[in-house]
Amino acid sequence: MRTYETIFILKPELSAEEQEKHIEFYKENITSNGGEIVKVDVWGRQALAYPIEKHNEGYYVLIQFKADTNYTNDELEKRFQFNENVIRYVIVMLDEKRFKQNPRKEPVRKERPAGEKVSRPRNENEEKSDEMQSEETSGLAENEEK
Repeated sequence: MRTYETIFILKPELSAEEQEKHIEFYKENITSNGGEIVKVDVWGRQALAYPIEKHNEGYYVLIQFKADTNYTNDELEKRFQFNENVIRYVIVMLDEKRFKQNPRKEPVRKERPAGEKVSRPRNENEEKSDEMQSEETSGLAENEEK
């Protein structure tokens, strides 16, 4: 079995119950055909990059699953094609090595003692503007002395 990821976009005018019904339908379809659901991530209502079938928004759903290659090429793709409430879909096979070795990790934040000051890193523009200001003030001081 290989690991796949599918993202599909449902029509925005569907009610919350209908959206949940479609998500459950695809989850059950995957498991009933010998697949295993790894992760379901509902992104919700998002703006589309361009209008599709006169829709400017869609309801995005991501499902990661393990399944047989024949199932994804035949059954799941047909289910997406014949469902009139699915605007767009894509099924992608994930690289097993990258999927297992590089999961996304939350950044680790170091805690600082209560009295310690926090200094933010400066960028090049700030350093240049500080240099220009110091040159201007030194030039003004020289003019005042004359």
